[in-house]
Amino acid sequence: MVKKKFVSIGAALAMVLALMLMPMASPVIAAEGTGTGVFDAGNVAPTVATPTVTAMTPQAQAWVNVTITDNNLLSDLSTVETVLFYNATGYSDPGASPTNDNQTLIVMTWYASNDTFVSHANAGSTWSVNNTSSTHDALTGTTGDWKFCFQPGKVATENTTGGWYARVNATDTASEVGTNHTTSGSNMQWYGEIVVASPATVDFGSLALGSAFATNNKTANVKNIANGNYTESAKTDNGTEGVATWDNTTTINVTLNTTGSPGTGEFSLAIDDTETLASSVNMTTSYQTINSTGVQTEEVGSPAGNHGLWLALGPEGIAPKEYSGTIHFQIANRA
Repeated sequence: MVKKKFVSIGAALAMVLALMLMPMASPVIAAEGTGTGVFDAGNVAPTVATPTVTAMTPQAQAWVNVTITDNNLLSDLSTVETVLFYNATGYSDPGASPTNDNQTLIVMTWYASNDTFVSHANAGSTWSVNNTSSTHDALTGTTGDWKFCFQPGKVATENTTGGWYARVNATDTASEVGTNHTTSGSNMQWYGEIVVASPATVDFGSLALGSAFATNNKTANVKNIANGNYTESAKTDNGTEGVATWDNTTTINVTLNTTGSPGTGEFSLAIDDTETLASSVNMTTSYQTINSTGVQTEEVGSPAGNHGLWLALGPEGIAPKEYSGTIHFQIANRA
């Protein structure tokens, strides 16, 4: 009995060893394939917050500021357009394609294609955009600020009523537009400029003693540029404020007579903003008004002609020398 049991156990061990030495089948590895998933992100039109416009003075730096959101990223924008315009009664839509006007409207645009800010002012206009100072936030986000830095033209209308308003249009690459506008007007301050054409010397030539205004007439090419109502004045001296002489040297001079009837050693000077002696005023060493009804001009200025000047000379006491003095012109705001 014991022997048979031993043989049986040995046989079983041999079978187990044999099974362990038999080659095993390799495990199955899953096969893999690929496909492509595709979708188009829907376009969303940009949105524009209410713009703000700083108070303005012609030829001084000012800004239009606006916040723009594009949920497709700001890099989806193609242009940002600002239409800045004057309206005497309040905001009024300037229309889809407004016309630039030196006095009342300017269109400025930021172009994504070359990242520049451009003014679409008329040829010869003094409106301008400062492309260096104009800025926008990085285009990697969905919301950012645009700042248009510009200089109003010389005759951008001074507002005594109403104001200057801005409409901003943001257009994306799908040509969808977001728009908004200011709700209150910004002020444009008064601006005036006097331009005396070169040469600025009025030479009356050789004058006879005792000669009158009507005999001695010359013109000065002076023009006014203003963005609102103005007055124009003039005065004369010898270059030293308030000194009522025209000089030859420090010891020889002629004295200004302000009545128009010069006596011994005196001269008188009259001026008008036209070439009409009858409407002229006698000059003094203080500013005298020669135009009290000036209104807003074009950029070329007004009047586009000459100012009349008349000189009268006393009958005696004037040495035969050349005398000279300074003629001052002034333009001022008229309410």
